[in-house]
Amino acid sequence: MKAKVYQPHPALHEFVHNIGVYGTDFSEESGLSNMYRFVPSYQRYIMFYVEDPVKVQRVYSNEFVEKSVSLTVGPLEKAVWLDMGRKHLALGVAFKPGGLFRLLNIHMTELHEQDFDTRMFLGSEIEDINCQLKENTQNWDKMVQIVENWLLMKLARLKPSNSVDFVIEHLINHSGNISIERMASDANISLRQFERNVVQRTGMSPKRYARLIRFCKAYQLKENFPDTTWTDIAHMSGYYDQMHFIRDFKEFAGITPSIISQEELKNTVRLHSIMT
Repeated sequence: MKAKVYQPHPALHEFVHNIGVYGTDFSEESGLSNMYRFVPSYQRYIMFYVEDPVKVQRVYSNEFVEKSVSLTVGPLEKAVWLDMGRKHLALGVAFKPGGLFRLLNIHMTELHEQDFDTRMFLGSEIEDINCQLKENTQNWDKMVQIVENWLLMKLARLKPSNSVDFVIEHLINHSGNISIERMASDANISLRQFERNVVQRTGMSPKRYARLIRFCKAYQLKENFPDTTWTDIAHMSGYYDQMHFIRDFKEFAGITPSIISQEELKNTVRLHSIMT
């Protein structure tokens, strides 16, 4: 798989974490599976699928559902299976805490455990972006520039940031290991106000979001270093004991760590190591 992660235009730094492009022709990648277990992420994404459409299977369904060319992904707490087709090329915009909320002005709980055709929120302009991306599949830099230019035009309508956005980003930088009381104090608002703002921006409570961050950091480490034991991964990610690590893993991934073998991780595309 080929992948490249871009730092966004300086004017986008306040609400965009990065822009990633990745692609592979699975018919040419011997042994690489096009099926991927996507565990929940603390980030919010707008995805553009430039080649084969992606198909998604959720825990409550036995069927894979084909998704739209551009997809806005809401807060997820359950793992999903992705069928990435035979020839996959995608561009993903990963937003900073509160970034997608600020762009769409939609309470993130309304998107909980769902994904939507981005045209529902942003209209026909997305059709134009999709067409431009398809015309530039061999030039990833140009693809990123197309999306950046579109996001730059959105700056004027962006909801302003507040202290909560910066405090949540600080939480991410510390792998979810900051107390809620400390964060509310740093944001200079009451605990109740802080919790309400976090739910509005992330779609979940601060404590749950902190747990998700810690779990995601652990999973990303394992994808980057598949030979490292889960015990070492748990300690590196700030878990105080195996019990709490296994609890979070079962809750967010739907399985225990031991079920995911080193061989499985080596033979997948490992999107978490690219997109976070």
